[in-house]
Amino acid sequence: MTTKKFIPTVGNNNTVKLFNAATGQLHRIINVEGTIISQPICLENEMYVTVKQGNFSMIKYYSLPNGSLKKTQPL
Repeated sequence: MTTKKFIPTVGNNNTVKLFNAATGQLHRIINVEGTIISQPICLENEMYVTVKQGNFSMIKYYSLPNGSLKKTQPL
């Protein structure tokens, strides 16, 4: 079984757009509930992005391909 590869891009200050790397088609838009302060990164079946909410910064980890939040780690 092959794993789908994704390319993440920042949609606006609080969304990440996931594109299918093989086809270039938009796969999903993920609302990260905060202001994105670093580029999102995909590794295997996970994506992570650094987000600021109020006075707090955190790393949010999302499951791929469904885009559900796996965990949040404060910085």
